Amino acid sequence: MPDLPLPAPARPLMPPDHPERRTLNDEIHARPTARIRHPALVTHIAVLNAGIAPEVEHAHLRKLFESIGARFSLDEPHFMRANTENFTLKWERHGEFSRYSITQPIAQDAVWGADEPELSHLVRAPADWLRSIPGQTLTAIHIVLLRADPDAPPEEEIERARAFLGTARLCGAWLRGGTSRARVYANFTIRADGFTRFLVMGDRLQEGKAGRITAGLVEMETYRVMALIGFAPARRLGGRLAASEHQLAELTQAIHKPERDDVGLLGELMRLAGENEMVIADHTTRFSASKAYYGIVQQRLADLFDEPVAHLMGIGPFVQRRLMPAMATIDATVHRMNQLSERVSRTSALLRTRVEIQTELQNQDLLRSLGNGQRMQLHLQQTVEGLSIAAITYYASSLVHHMAEALHDGGLHVSPELVTGASIPLIAGVVWWTTRRLKSHLAQVIE
Repeated sequence: MPDLPLPAPARPLMPPDHPERRTLNDEIHARPTARIRHPALVTHIAVLNAGIAPEVEHAHLRKLFESIGARFSLDEPHFMRANTENFTLKWERHGEFSRYSITQPIAQDAVWGADEPELSHLVRAPADWLRSIPGQTLTAIHIVLLRADPDAPPEEEIERARAFLGTARLCGAWLRGGTSRARVYANFTIRADGFTRFLVMGDRLQEGKAGRITAGLVEMETYRVMALIGFAPARRLGGRLAASEHQLAELTQAIHKPERDDVGLLGELMRLAGENEMVIADHTTRFSASKAYYGIVQQRLADLFDEPVAHLMGIGPFVQRRLMPAMATIDATVHRMNQLSERVSRTSALLRTRVEIQTELQNQDLLRSLGNGQRMQLHLQQTVEGLSIAAITYYASSLVHHMAEALHDGGLHVSPELVTGASIPLIAGVVWWTTRRLKSHLAQVIE
């Protein structure tokens, strides 16, 4: 019986997958843009979620669905999109904020042509539920998408948009791409109901494009405000940094004054460095986040808007008019903090070098004094040693003299003085040799 061929491996041309390969690949498909059929009203609320656990927001979402008798299902821990009978809800949780969006159809004639029509009354989500969203409101936006009359003159649409937004100060821009060129009108004013308004006009606006326009406007406005959160701390830090820079200049000048204590100056510099590093630690994250958010805003402005609507200021220039100076202030503050830190470090290093040099000179003087003391001690030791040899020789020769006298008294013909005088050099030599031997032995023991 012939051997059957072995089945080919399912994936013959690659090694095993990385554990997160599919997750990383499918991220591009996550959270697709909603499809919105206009005319429609999109109500968007973004809240700061600092100190609010995701479970708290989950419970609040569940409360909404229980109140309208709908089934609650969470797509993932930080995202949910659900369709109800009257509206579509989307919830997203980000690092610093959470976003809630209510999308619903509206009747065009209910709002178009009216002066400042009331929009909050049209929202179909429960008002009590919206008011009790956990967190502090960061942005609240009403986006109204309406059908444009292609035969109406542009001036008529602009006047109606001005009446809809309720202000003479109006900006507008054409949106990029698509078979139907839509327009957006806005005034970036918080109204009495707490919401700002965007009006989107298009005659043949596809559902997918409407969803992308809405998402882009929501992200632009949310990240614009998030970027500006760092502006107020940057302005407040201006005076503090100026005072620190002035103090550093005074300390730098004091280094050249001989009457100032270097150790005391170094302590003041260390205190100034500690204060500045604390400022950097407290604000670096906020300023870095503002810079990142600003990058997103710039990208959304480039993706969304084309040239301005005739006789109106474009939305991109209007947003950048105040956003760019605010971001420049933040960048300048970050630069000043870093520059101050570097200058304090350089000044401290200079002062430490001078203190070390002075300490080295003091150490050299101390070593020189110790050397002089050791030489004096050596001379004294040698003097004492000589006196010791003389004393021992004296006492030993006295013993020899007494012995010689005893021998002389015993009948031997010896001269005590002669014997004593002859023994002195011998005794002195023996004592000197013995002393040197003891010193040499002690030196070996110490080593």
